[in-house]
Amino acid sequence: MVQMWEIRPRNQCFDAIRIYEGYPTMFTIELHHGGRFTKFPGISYIEGKLDHIDLVDMDEFSVHELDEVMLNLGYDVPPVIYYHYQLPNGDLEFGLRALGNDIDVLSLA
Repeated sequence: MVQMWEIRPRNQCFDAIRIYEGYPTMFTIELHHGGRFTKFPGISYIEGKLDHIDLVDMDEFSVHELDEVMLNLGYDVPPVIYYHYQLPNGDLEFGLRALGNDIDVLSLA
């Protein structure tokens, strides 16, 4: 399988509406990494970095692809990395969902 996604250079503009037009399965991941969650209640994510992963195809996306992204960002995969996604309009206390297998990826879709 050919990798289509790319890590956007920080501070670079990306016209998703124009680029994704006609490609309904393509999306961008806003990836927060390298930080930590504070304790409940009032959870926040601190001391981390933010990157955007563009040109992700939902039909090809898997946890293994996310492992590849993390390798490209300089992480050793695995030790233990826990992936989560935030529901639209959700918060960090109750809107996070695990992203650990292909069933979770289908829920993300």
